[in-house]
Amino acid sequence: MADYRDMTDLELVAAVESDLEAFGELIRRHQDFVYGAALRVVRNPVLAQDVAQDAFVRAYKALADFRGQAAVRSWLYRIATNLALNAVQRRREYPAEALPETPAASGPERDAMRGQMAADLRAAIEALPDDLRIPLVMREYGGMPYQEIADDLDMPLNTVRTRILRARRSLRTAMEEWQ
Repeated sequence: MADYRDMTDLELVAAVESDLEAFGELIRRHQDFVYGAALRVVRNPVLAQDVAQDAFVRAYKALADFRGQAAVRSWLYRIATNLALNAVQRRREYPAEALPETPAASGPERDAMRGQMAADLRAAIEALPDDLRIPLVMREYGGMPYQEIADDLDMPLNTVRTRILRARRSLRTAMEEWQ
């Protein structure tokens, strides 16, 4: 058995054919990231776990089709996001918890204001159409480079940049009272 901890993601993908433990290492490396991506969309920890598990099952079944044009992490993110969006549609749940938890600053009044601002921002993000929201979330909360987003969404780089710009402008308008 090889020491998979020293291998790159692409090397692990190649090794899966001869040793399933290589896929186990991919899961260990990316399970928190995939779960977080699913949770931001479905806003339900139990459902997010199911989506993350399904994402890895789908990824395993699709490994033969993985061309390596995008990073493995981006590929897993796309699978998880698609599955999560499908789950939201099927179950009519609300989309993603778009913001990470923020540390408390000073006092309950300020905490209440931050909570309301976060809720307003979350609502504004949820109100964006999918073609603007998905690239924005991939960039801002997934930390993905523009080119990877373009590759994953199969669209031109300038289209991705434009959609993210439009999403940010829409959010700025929606959040004017907080500025």
